[in-house]
Amino acid sequence: EQSEIVSRSALISSDAVIILPYDPINDRVLLIQQFRIGPYVKGDEYPWVLEPIAGIIDKEETPEQAGLREAREEAHLEIKTLLLVARSYPSPGISTEFFHQYVGIVSLPESTNLVSGLASESEDIKSHIFSYKEFSKMITKGIINVGPAILLGLWLSKNRNHLMKKYSV
Repeated sequence: EQSEIVSRSALISSDAVIILPYDPINDRVLLIQQFRIGPYVKGDEYPWVLEPIAGIIDKEETPEQAGLREAREEAHLEIKTLLLVARSYPSPGISTEFFHQYVGIVSLPESTNLVSGLASESEDIKSHIFSYKEFSKMITKGIINVGPAILLGLWLSKNRNHLMKKYSV
């Protein structure tokens, strides 16, 4: 038997692409850091979160095209290869938002002090490069608290050795 009819609300949102840049030769990842209104409104003591590169997919774009564009805009990166990790709803009980999530193979320097983003989108984005071990520890300690970063980090933990072998040639 079904329950009574209930009125519900939903946040109507666009699809988004999310990319975790990974350098398999040097075993490093890049995360960006920017102010996020959700943690701020919640009262999080640090609303400047570490997260993968991400953005809304424009109507004329594929998720892959949008991901490559966002990597250039947010971190000045040229991704060599995109590896699909998951396509998923992050919060299906409230939102139509849908994520296309990738690990992007890239060559990263040892460190960066890049601050970038589009002025037209009011973006103030700082790039950070971490060794895989640092990145993994930050997930374990809860320093990284953004779901897609955790999901992509877990996928990377299972596939890292294969990627290092494949791309070290």
